[in-house]
Amino acid sequence: MKATILYLYHDFMNLYGDNGNVRILEKRLKDQGFDVEIVRKTVTDEDIAFDGVDLIYCGSGTESRRAVATAHLKRFEKAFKSAVEAGTPVLFTGNSWGMLGKSITTLQNEKIEGLGMFDFDLKEEIKKRFTGDCVATAEGFEKSFIGFINKCDVIEGFSGYMFKIVKTIGQIPYEADGVRKENLFGVSMIGPVLVKNPFFADHLVKVITERRGATYKEIFYKHEERGYEMTLRALS
Repeated sequence: MKATILYLYHDFMNLYGDNGNVRILEKRLKDQGFDVEIVRKTVTDEDIAFDGVDLIYCGSGTESRRAVATAHLKRFEKAFKSAVEAGTPVLFTGNSWGMLGKSITTLQNEKIEGLGMFDFDLKEEIKKRFTGDCVATAEGFEKSFIGFINKCDVIEGFSGYMFKIVKTIGQIPYEADGVRKENLFGVSMIGPVLVKNPFFADHLVKVITERRGATYKEIFYKHEERGYEMTLRALS
């Protein structure tokens, strides 16, 4: 059985080694018995097909690159939204989930239309950058999420966040973050989020497996689980 991962802006939005998230999904899907195909698309591509894709992923990038990627992905808004509404798993990490709102106002005061998946407007902040480790909880997940945030965005008047931030180490002034809609997740945590949170990787793989009509196999990854538990204890 085949599983297809659509990796958006693989060469453009990979600031913190975000490709590690794709690699861990590939490994776990193979462990479930899938033949895995990774389709990479970037800003020079004239066409992006979302039909038949098992997961869509986009990582983080500089603010200027995010603006370019947002304008490019906006061209495929209808097909992207159709995939989300059909239940396709989607993961946007780092600052890429800012693309999912109504608009982004850049440091140059240019307003770029977002994909309109969520009712927020994002403004880039030049004076402050919010960085630090965090522990967060989310409805539907028994375990806490852990990770590092590095962003300079401001969102005001939005209440539909996914995460409640319960512990921070560093300069993170807000108490909620990230978004969710169906199987779409937007997570501010940067780098290999799925390596740090193996239960989240398990969740996505389970959704993909069940959508394919296959039986999900419980597999214990002891090194990832040990790393998660050690980091959670250190941050708690």
